[in-house]
Amino acid sequence: MERQKIKDLIADGDPLLCQFRAALHERVYARVATKGLLGPDATTAWYYPAAEYLSDAAMLYTLEPEERLANWLRTVALDIARTSAYDWAGPAFRDHKEPLTGHLETAHLCWALAAVYDLAKDAFSESEQAEIRQALAEKGIALCRQWIAKNNHLANWRGILTSGVVVAAAVLGDQDTLDEYIPELVRCALAFQPDGSYGESLQYGNYLAYALTLGYESLCRTYPERAAQLDVSTYGRGLHWMVSSLFYQKPMGGSWGTEPRARAANFNDSAAIYRPSGDVLLHLAARSNVPDERGLARYLFETYYATVPTQGPHDLATFGMVNDWGFLTLPLLTHESQSISPKEADLPLTHSFSNGHAFLRDVWDGRTIVAINGGGDPLHGPGHLHGDLNSFILVHNRERLLVDPGHSCYRNLIHGLESSTQTHNTCTFLVEAESLGLQEDKAKATVLEQRSVLPRRLITNGVPGPPIDRGNRRLSVDRQDVVSVVGAEISQACGAPIQHFSRFWLLAGSHVLFVVDRIEASQPVTTIWNWLVNNRDGKAQVNTSNVPGATHLTVRRNEAGMKLFHGSNGTLGHPVYGYVHDAYHVEPANRGAGRPGSGLLYRWTEPAPLQTRTVVHAIALDEAHRIDTWQLRTEPNRYTLTNGHKQWTLETGTNLYRLVSGHGRVWTVASENDRWTLQY
Repeated sequence: MERQKIKDLIADGDPLLCQFRAALHERVYARVATKGLLGPDATTAWYYPAAEYLSDAAMLYTLEPEERLANWLRTVALDIARTSAYDWAGPAFRDHKEPLTGHLETAHLCWALAAVYDLAKDAFSESEQAEIRQALAEKGIALCRQWIAKNNHLANWRGILTSGVVVAAAVLGDQDTLDEYIPELVRCALAFQPDGSYGESLQYGNYLAYALTLGYESLCRTYPERAAQLDVSTYGRGLHWMVSSLFYQKPMGGSWGTEPRARAANFNDSAAIYRPSGDVLLHLAARSNVPDERGLARYLFETYYATVPTQGPHDLATFGMVNDWGFLTLPLLTHESQSISPKEADLPLTHSFSNGHAFLRDVWDGRTIVAINGGGDPLHGPGHLHGDLNSFILVHNRERLLVDPGHSCYRNLIHGLESSTQTHNTCTFLVEAESLGLQEDKAKATVLEQRSVLPRRLITNGVPGPPIDRGNRRLSVDRQDVVSVVGAEISQACGAPIQHFSRFWLLAGSHVLFVVDRIEASQPVTTIWNWLVNNRDGKAQVNTSNVPGATHLTVRRNEAGMKLFHGSNGTLGHPVYGYVHDAYHVEPANRGAGRPGSGLLYRWTEPAPLQTRTVVHAIALDEAHRIDTWQLRTEPNRYTLTNGHKQWTLETGTNLYRLVSGHGRVWTVASENDRWTLQY
């Protein structure tokens, strides 16, 4: 019995179990002291933390039953069970037309009461247990079933609602419902890409994996043959993507406190402080059949959770997407697993994934990371996308210098803007030549941006349709010695009149990055290069130079410096005050939402429309106090970045890019029949 094993290991002084048992006890009794579900400092409605709060309390009760805790569980669980079906359908902004349909909140309430019924049933009388069973069946399962019946697209929502049904049915022993919906839960896992990455975002991939984790864990102890139908590898393979996407951890400062927090590649709707849910990691460490997946999952848990077991906020742990560990952590810690670091697992330093994400590093735990949303395959679970293809995040010395804006409350008016192409580190285009004056006026002209709302992947007769092509092609992903290259082409995502938009990132060692854009259009367009500088805490020091032939942007953040040179004749405007968000919150104006000016958006704009151009941006990276030593020398089709000691030269030609080091070593990126290769 896991319950007894947990108790025995705690009695024996197992360090991790004792640490997390103490944190669970502290967390639960802080809530017991409030006498209800939400405390006086709550920032969310009751739906959102219900699953986490009740499952935590139920797990502690099954290990350490105590009357105060039993009273709290009865008060809160029965209040939810007795709440009307109308409220079970979700908050006011959800659809409440008759017949009522469940939503994400409904599935969370299923998870909440299912955990209580399974782990803390003894705290309730027979009649109270009957009330919980009735609420799960007639409100939870019934409303979730209604949503699944009305919707036929494949994405995270379907997985969450189906998990709500399966978890509730499992604890109720409703085998007919399990027979009907376990195949549906298996189908939901097909939303992951074949390599385990996910088309929506890191955050939503974790959300879906968490729902599948709950489904598996609700079955495997009582119905192991049914749990075996669920393929853990569909999301277990995504550990390589998760590990590559994580940058480092360090304090955020301000209201986030002084504890170290994760930073990650927050493309699309994802938090910059993303870390995978602790329960998902331990689930994979225990259930995966692949040794390096088990080891990497344990490594991530030990890195991002074991050092900060009491880190909050826990009320946003799943729905609010500031992920945390939960009630499954204690039982899953009883399963032995060994930590394996990315370096020990021999993960590539230059790596791309099916969903279009790619990563360039100098070394693991090194100085420089380039995270790219570029070329990929058709998406198996599209949704929550931004217009951010050929955009990237640039990290040096544990500082994000060029950033993705992230996202805030979905009901914020600015959500559409922060999702748009113009707020990411990629290009937009002015299609009409209007006689406008100021730079900021030009940005309000007819701006061509990428399509980010795609068709849904529909399920017909139980079979998902073909994956959805976003219009981005992978051109190159390679590394030779200290040089890495990634290339992507995205003209189909832009649409007419853009006929070609390829971008190549060439990283040379730790200090030099060249970004090369080739853009062709069927009619003249004016290209705008957008660069979003991280000023989330007001600590960015930015200087600009508009000297012809040497126009550049210098950014310093703490100990990191970046000098970005524009290799064409565009004009650099004054910054637009954009947004950089730390994390999503279900309500507006809460911690995590960036203020105006938390992102400084700099734009270079071409002086006149063109049909064809190849433009190089040269980026030097160094200690903040040394960044001014870097200079760019330009000759026709030749760009040399040097600080007097280190030197790299990029030569451009037709379907050819050549990198030459200061010692005369040569790397060539060349295309033959649209196949790009790196030769050294």
